[in-house]
Amino acid sequence: MAITWIEIVDTAVKIGLGAGVTGFATLLVNRQNHAKNIERENHLRNIAVLESVTQHIEEMTHALLKHWSFVLEKARNKEKGVSTSDEKSEKINELRSDVYHLFKGLTDSEGRLLLIGCVDQQRKLREYGGIISEYHRYSSKKNEQMQSSELESWRSRILDAREQLYITLNKAYRC
Repeated sequence: MAITWIEIVDTAVKIGLGAGVTGFATLLVNRQNHAKNIERENHLRNIAVLESVTQHIEEMTHALLKHWSFVLEKARNKEKGVSTSDEKSEKINELRSDVYHLFKGLTDSEGRLLLIGCVDQQRKLREYGGIISEYHRYSSKKNEQMQSSELESWRSRILDAREQLYITLNKAYRC
């Protein structure tokens, strides 16, 4: 049986079209996979930034609440007419310095949030930082009018602002 040139051309066209369709389908699938990989990498990077921000917030909150507890004890002792030991005063100064230095982490976190497009979260972090700054001024050793009841309200304000901040961070974390 002799093969004609038409049969050869017909077979070549079929093989060529099959290869072309397969190549085009492979191109589309690879393009989609590449886009998904980039999207996944961006998502993982955003999650890492949000976790870093959370770490800075928690370091600040921990130092702040330690400072608050010592300042509250000092205020209660003052209300009772008991003076604060030099050791406790030094510890308050040390914790106050820690809070001051940890504030840089919050500022860095604001920039990171803006970098990944989390504007609402950055605003809430700024509000949280503002409350911390107000507390920092109020709890100064120069403030002779400091009262334990006012310090209790500062703790509530700080923790409420932190909770609102985490509500917004959670929204970004889920996306």
